[in-house]
Amino acid sequence: MSQTFQQTKQLYYTRLRVPKDDAYFVYFTFEANEGLCFYSTVDESLRGQYRDIDVKCAVEWRETLVSLIELLKINMRLDVLSSEIISDS
Repeated sequence: MSQTFQQTKQLYYTRLRVPKDDAYFVYFTFEANEGLCFYSTVDESLRGQYRDIDVKCAVEWRETLVSLIELLKINMRLDVLSSEIISDS
């Protein structure tokens, strides 16, 4: 049995990079999967032709989030810049 956020106080964190024109669909997809994750756009990416998006979820939902990201990658250019387990502060 996998451990939960309540037990570990850890989050799965990933940073994604998507073309600016596709970012709206990534945001829409995360919103449509309400409660799965929370995300924010990295301010420094707002000046470029891409958006870097920081995404976090409870450790027990990691596999679901990774599967969703893999599905998005089928339909658009989406790069995973980093991913790790972090402690919630």
